[in-house]
Amino acid sequence: MWYRILLSVIIIFSITIFQITFLGSFGIYLSNFNLLLSMLVFLLFVINFRSVLFFVIMAGLIMDIFSSLPFGIFLVCFFLSAVISELLLFSFFTNRSFYSVMSLGIITTIIFNILFLVLSGIAYLTGMSEFYIGRGYLLELIYQILNVSIVLFLLFFVVNSFSKAFKPNFISS
Repeated sequence: MWYRILLSVIIIFSITIFQITFLGSFGIYLSNFNLLLSMLVFLLFVINFRSVLFFVIMAGLIMDIFSSLPFGIFLVCFFLSAVISELLLFSFFTNRSFYSVMSLGIITTIIFNILFLVLSGIAYLTGMSEFYIGRGYLLELIYQILNVSIVLFLLFFVVNSFSKAFKPNFISS
């Protein structure tokens, strides 16, 4: 049990460090890969929500540690994105198809960015942060949606070819 938790923390930490240090050092397109958001959407389809909440809390805490924004912004954004995505998953996207994975990925990315804009805007207006949104944020959002879609596309087809997690179950009589 403890090995599983420790392994999960190491994987989350590794993905976060890879996203911040390696992908963040490239140009505008590659720096907008949000691997944590892609993993959040993918894990919603594969594992139970309690494990997803562990992933979300750990990812939010690690992102907050490495961020210059007030502590808790990423944690709240990831947490609320996960809760809203879980509600959408069980209300609208119940068939676990390719289209539902991609749609939920795009919706979750937009929800995350709206929450991030609202919370960082409140932090800026209250004087808690010097972070403000530049003119190129909409282009970065489009790149982030494309990148999340690419990662989810690859993850879906890899898991679909090796597992039955996304294959429909038909009732035969």
